[in-house]
Amino acid sequence: MSLVSAISREYSYFKFFLRLVGRSRKFDKKKYTTVADILEEQVEKTPDNIAIEFEDKKYSYRDMDNEANKIANWAIGKGYKTGDVISLLMENKPEYIFTWFGLAKVGITIACLNNNIKSKSLAHCIKKSGSKSLIISSDLMENLASAQEHIDGELDVYTAGQDVQGYESLDGPSNENGVVRPDSSIRQALSNSQSLFYIYTSGTTGMPKAANFSHQKFLVACGLQMFSLEMKPTDKTYMVLPLYHATGGVVGIGSTFCVGGTIVLRKKFSAANFWEDCVKHDVTVITYIGELFRYLVATKKSEYETKHKIRGIYGNGLRPEVWKIVQERFGINHICEFYGASEGNVSLTNVDSKFGSIGRIPPYLKGVLPTKIVKFDVENEVVVRGEDGFCIECDNGEAGEAIGFIPNDDKFTGSFEGYTDKEATKKKILEDVFEKGDQWFSTGDLLKKDKQGYYYFVDRIGDTFRWKSENVSTNEVSEAISAFKGIDEVNVYGVEVPNQDGRAGMASLVVNDEFNLEELYEYLSEQLPVYSVPVFIRISPEIEKTGTFKYKKTDLVKDGYDPSIIQDPIYYASGGDKKYINLDQDSFQKINTLEIRV
Repeated sequence: MSLVSAISREYSYFKFFLRLVGRSRKFDKKKYTTVADILEEQVEKTPDNIAIEFEDKKYSYRDMDNEANKIANWAIGKGYKTGDVISLLMENKPEYIFTWFGLAKVGITIACLNNNIKSKSLAHCIKKSGSKSLIISSDLMENLASAQEHIDGELDVYTAGQDVQGYESLDGPSNENGVVRPDSSIRQALSNSQSLFYIYTSGTTGMPKAANFSHQKFLVACGLQMFSLEMKPTDKTYMVLPLYHATGGVVGIGSTFCVGGTIVLRKKFSAANFWEDCVKHDVTVITYIGELFRYLVATKKSEYETKHKIRGIYGNGLRPEVWKIVQERFGINHICEFYGASEGNVSLTNVDSKFGSIGRIPPYLKGVLPTKIVKFDVENEVVVRGEDGFCIECDNGEAGEAIGFIPNDDKFTGSFEGYTDKEATKKKILEDVFEKGDQWFSTGDLLKKDKQGYYYFVDRIGDTFRWKSENVSTNEVSEAISAFKGIDEVNVYGVEVPNQDGRAGMASLVVNDEFNLEELYEYLSEQLPVYSVPVFIRISPEIEKTGTFKYKKTDLVKDGYDPSIIQDPIYYASGGDKKYINLDQDSFQKINTLEIRV
């Protein structure tokens, strides 16, 4: 690297961190400045700017504020107040944003439910939020119906969209004229350290956990994409990611709204329409996950894929083998990959588009941003400690678990907000790491870094794997499978599939005479989100266990789903046929070459 390039790089990183840390400290001082305050300020600055483009509709910042005011006044009329929690189950559409913005004006915490979940998972997420109320899209009533028998106690349900018999509509007559903005004094007791959202994340303990996501964390997270891409009011961000996740619903949405830009919102991702949509709407920025570009590079070339005006993309999970194709085929050179977790305190951003890196902490900023990588025993899933009992920091190029320092003060920088479940929060904290009494957040991810401070993702730790851009908990899937008649034992794990991001779910089963494979796929589709339904099934005579009766996974993961090395019967999920089909060598090869999509 030339001297000029090196100076340019360091300047870009120094400026990025200076602005991000400055933003964090700003809201440390202004403890009662919330997301609602900042968005209302933006409405006053750019009332006529277009905030959202959705299908054939456009909403200005004034329109967005008016719709949010209706929700706020509805909530006030119902007696909701600061500190209450309301669950939100809705697809990607403007009403999702209007609803949480309106509830935020009152100081209500919004439990952002994954709109794919159903049955026990949905009931569990509502319970963990502590909410007694649910706002649900009328299109998702079947999800609620599947969960009703598992919901404890009374739940006030309000529908958005079409009227549903037996339920009160959020769009009723009493809500039509409430566009007057409630006075900010309605939330005067709300500190920005309190939760704006509960965002759900799967973990090794089974069902999804509700991660606290404070107003301040939202406002600082906005700076990630905003500062990396130097965003302006003229920018238009293409949003096909689910709004219930932090990458789309916080980083992408927040950064755009905080500069007065436009969100081009879509219900879901469509590879066929992606580039034409970007050209048609003059998109300049994309908030992405790696799976999105994995699909795009697998599609036929489009006449639109190089006619766009995209000047930069921001997101996570872009694998190296796709990275170069995005640059060369689509002409997008400014790729800002980042790393972080909804509940965590470790955040990395690759400001200068270093190939393959998930972010960088320059050596001269290590003290300001204390993230370290420590030696980790993968087989036993524990950090390695030396003779003195303390953890051992990895050398450059050595893979280990990434951890983030948790300070004792009440400042935001480095704070760990954890989950609503105190026990789950406690499990993510490492103690006595480098000295007695210190605490560090355990990311559960293996990373490595080089001498210039660039970090690289290696793998996930434990019983959670990622598939279709979602975290899949093996325990949750195991519980669902175990309830199916004829199954004696279950061992769920993730296996790598060529040309696919993440790991596909695979279940090794020990079954008895009552087992009916023909009915298994349909049953699991009713019990689990589509991304959690195992892609592969292996019928085994027994499942090997450790000396402490834990299921062994290492050899199973190594075997994968290759019928040439596995003697047991193997099946793969055919969504179109709604069943599991025998996996032979021919179908194995077709899955690997994407002729069969799983």
